[in-house]
Amino acid sequence: MDMIKTAIFSLLLMMSAAAFADNYPPTRTYEVLVREVRLPTAENGTITVRECRRCDYETHRVTARTVYAFNGKTMSLEDFREVVENLRLEGHHAVNVRRDIETDTISKVFIYTQ
Repeated sequence: MDMIKTAIFSLLLMMSAAAFADNYPPTRTYEVLVREVRLPTAENGTITVRECRRCDYETHRVTARTVYAFNGKTMSLEDFREVVENLRLEGHHAVNVRRDIETDTISKVFIYTQ
């Protein structure tokens, strides 16, 4: 009887994991230094990043739905660009760029500082 309960529980767990995966598209998040990112100039532009100094630059589309955030606070692209420019002067800060793999668009660009 315990084997049947375990089998049913395992089946339910697999089904809920599949449902969870359907609700969240696969993403890839780049964590790059501020100097290794070129921010878009318009909401429907492109962002260019490279993961290391020897890596090639990669360009990806941003959309009007792309979220820009600094320390958890969502802001406009214009305000975010200003924050990034100030951080470039300070030194080494990381920018996180989240790419939706299915649509090959950037869903979120964010920075957390200490």
